[in-house]
Amino acid sequence: MSSLTMTYTRRQLTETLRTPVMFLTVVLVPVAVMLFFIVPFVGDNPSTMTYGTATMAVFAVMLACVGHFSISVAALRESAWGSYLRTLPGGLAPQAVGHLLVGMVVVAAAVVPIIVVAWLFTAANAPIGRVLLAVGALLITAVMFTFMGLAVGYLMGLAGTLIFNSVAFLPLSVAGGMFFDPENTPAFSEIVSPFIPTRGASDLVVAALMPYSPDPLALFMFGAWTVVFAVLFVWGYRRDEGRRFR
Repeated sequence: MSSLTMTYTRRQLTETLRTPVMFLTVVLVPVAVMLFFIVPFVGDNPSTMTYGTATMAVFAVMLACVGHFSISVAALRESAWGSYLRTLPGGLAPQAVGHLLVGMVVVAAAVVPIIVVAWLFTAANAPIGRVLLAVGALLITAVMFTFMGLAVGYLMGLAGTLIFNSVAFLPLSVAGGMFFDPENTPAFSEIVSPFIPTRGASDLVVAALMPYSPDPLALFMFGAWTVVFAVLFVWGYRRDEGRRFR
């Protein structure tokens, strides 16, 4: 890895840690939801708690990827520093890799507390092979949520991005069925959730972690949403280049 990439990575990581509000929100909200709303009710049920751990890990990845990438990109687009960075040698590739590496640090900081809480305080369990498979599935979901965050950051200004991050996560989670027991899911969620990106992401990780039959439509829509967000990101980036950097 080039020294220029590492320089950008160190700078972006330092900036993230110096403005810790978003970082702490990403880290604390998922584990707080788990501690107060899941562990007290199903912590002693191995199957249900394992399912809850998987969905909370997906929730944490969504918060981390969408929150980090959308706000970082939107803030950089509107800053003089962002304009200056485009004039530096090396192009955008080292900066993009730096954003990705810092994003993965944020993802790890959000997911690890979920795993620790499940391990220490609940009956959740899974073979090590399943755990490793679930980690791989989480990385796949991180790709989709990263594209989503980048698309939001390039298509909205900073104010719009902050509003999106304030209001979007709960509806995405509820509509995707993430906060419901799979054996007692409301009828509206059964109908709507396969079309919501969070449902496919949850099904992918849960199926990797434990015996579970994912919804084929939800998995198909997950792949479709990944393509849609990738296209929106590329389109937003090129539009930004044309408008701001001719």
